[in-house]
Amino acid sequence: MRDDSDIKIFRANRDDNDASDLFSVAEELKRHILNGNSAKAKQLGKSLASLTPESTDLGSELSDLLNAEWIKPDIKIQLRVLMVFCAEYTLLSELCPILATTASEAFYASLKEEAQGFYKSISNGAAMSFYYMAVKHRNTIEEVGNSFAMLCDAKTSERVNALGSQVFLLTCKHIVKIIEEYGFEK
Repeated sequence: MRDDSDIKIFRANRDDNDASDLFSVAEELKRHILNGNSAKAKQLGKSLASLTPESTDLGSELSDLLNAEWIKPDIKIQLRVLMVFCAEYTLLSELCPILATTASEAFYASLKEEAQGFYKSISNGAAMSFYYMAVKHRNTIEEVGNSFAMLCDAKTSERVNALGSQVFLLTCKHIVKIIEEYGFEK
């Protein structure tokens, strides 16, 4: 028989903070379920899935911008992609991680159900990556406009760039108002 006394068995150093962090997350999740925030987040996500450039409840400034006569169908598709990004970005910015994740999951599940072809195009595309890179810059609104124009194959068009910047700004503001209407408990 071989002597295995010199063999060391790896044991993960479990920090008491890991268990404490996990317990804190579980408690926060439970609190959001009990106070109704989780249900509100799911409903919020579902409602945001219906945001499109053709939506009638966007407010006059955003609606007028989205329905300008010069906007072609291919740009309308990119506008919807940008609006999806705005929803995800605003959820992550305005809600705690648990509620943002809950709302985002409901958002994408509804989007997949309501607009399967569109959902496939955004889940396989690179547009979201370009927008996420854009929001890491100091001039976020301008960079989102640049990304939008590039995705529309109109990188040199100031009008398309400005459209992307304004739609990003106004859509995010609109979504913040919608989030506030849900009255999430702190």
